Amino acid sequence: MKQLSSQFMIKDAQLFQLIYSKYRYQVLTSFMSWITHLGGPIFTVSIPLILIFGGNSKLSNIGIHAFLVLSSSHLCVSIIKRLVNRPRPYEVLKNIELVSIPFEAYSFPSGHTTAISSLALTFTYYFPPLAPLFIAVAVLVGLSRVYLGVHYPSDVLTGAVIGLVFSYFIYLSLTYQIIPFSLIFT
Repeated sequence: MKQLSSQFMIKDAQLFQLIYSKYRYQVLTSFMSWITHLGGPIFTVSIPLILIFGGNSKLSNIGIHAFLVLSSSHLCVSIIKRLVNRPRPYEVLKNIELVSIPFEAYSFPSGHTTAISSLALTFTYYFPPLAPLFIAVAVLVGLSRVYLGVHYPSDVLTGAVIGLVFSYFIYLSLTYQIIPFSLIFT
């Protein structure tokens, strides 16, 4: 089992190196530095709050749903980060130049990817025609995390899965009133 884990970590680092070093262009670095913030707390927390407090009752309910998904998936990510304690790629691998240093010490799983994936799937339920846009943004944020040297591909993939699972579970819970609407939505 230890050998399998070691082989996985080697492949993960190799894929990281491919994504990180294959296409290093200033314009792409600038774009990735910008897009990565769409998975950050300022953007991902602001969107549900704007919907909750700035929209009609339908948009407010969507905002509450998004906030539930975001907060519960973030709690999960925070617990996993502290249990796993995986160092970030720039702390382990050589020749990684950071654009900015992340404020969270641990790499696994990616909180930015979890957050944007949570919102992307949640908003897809309510705005299906915009699903390709939501998914594209989530994928780009995930790629940006690797490209910028702050996450391994497995961190990003796991973050996306966590976001999708929480979004789906809460959607089902609200749809089938496993969590009664009356407790959440007024």
